[in-house]
Amino acid sequence: MTEIGNMLANHTASAPADHSADIPQVGLAIITGSANWGLAFPEDIEFDGVRTLRRDISFETPFGRSDNWKLIEFDASITAEGRTKRALCMYSHGNPRDHIDHSCHRRAFWVLMNAGVKQVLACSTVGAINKAIQPGDMVVTADIIELTQTPFSLLPDRQSFDCSGKQIVCPRCATVLVETARRHWPAECRVHGIEQQLVAAHCYGPRLTTPAEALAYRSMGADVLNHSIAPEATLSREIGACFVPFAFVTAGFNDYMDRSRQELLQEHVLPSLSMIASRVALETAARLPANPQCSCQGLKSPQPAERSSRF
Repeated sequence: MTEIGNMLANHTASAPADHSADIPQVGLAIITGSANWGLAFPEDIEFDGVRTLRRDISFETPFGRSDNWKLIEFDASITAEGRTKRALCMYSHGNPRDHIDHSCHRRAFWVLMNAGVKQVLACSTVGAINKAIQPGDMVVTADIIELTQTPFSLLPDRQSFDCSGKQIVCPRCATVLVETARRHWPAECRVHGIEQQLVAAHCYGPRLTTPAEALAYRSMGADVLNHSIAPEATLSREIGACFVPFAFVTAGFNDYMDRSRQELLQEHVLPSLSMIASRVALETAARLPANPQCSCQGLKSPQPAERSSRF
């Protein structure tokens, strides 16, 4: 048996009861995260027309098992086309649940690639290092900084494809998200849309950023800090899907710089906004078209065969 075969066999032996090898065909994925902490998504969200068809699903991938998936359904009464549609949903930061493994994103996006996903909505929280962005604000960034170039790639071979970073966030999806958020977000907070061209710096957790690191990212042009956006954005591009990040701010510039304060996050922000954020995510997902025609899909381009065959 091959090495991958042995790996798959070992994972199969310990698979949960609801393990499934069949990946449903869906066009949409919702990746939840710290924006939804403390909530069963979407079960705890009071949102008519959305139901969970299955939960606790596992899928085998060439890189190991990917757990904790849900299959959810949007009723025809709330979708853009007036037809029922389904989506795959995974809680990013909690997969796997018993240890930290940043390669979980590669396994997750292998599942999404094989599901035929064309749109990815990712929910998270961010810290603001731009003094004009305050805790409680919602931010849809237009660009990212990730200096290591996400190490867990799904692209086959080494030189078969180019993936452009020129449009890392889908402006079409961002427009739908911002229009939705501005109807629901608290009036005392702001919604920063993609047109403001804000930049998110990616820095893997679990350790939160030091004051020196925050200043370094700010000097490079970042406005907010995020722990999951780069693999989500990069892998979305690799599978040919549109990507839009939905995040709200739980720490401001002064929170990063105050060395005398033990905590970084402003604890009151998350519980006051997580339910609203989850509702905005569900309404946005319902409003996204089921079969988008988008310029994002042309940003993964095959390269001439001789580039990899002649050396």
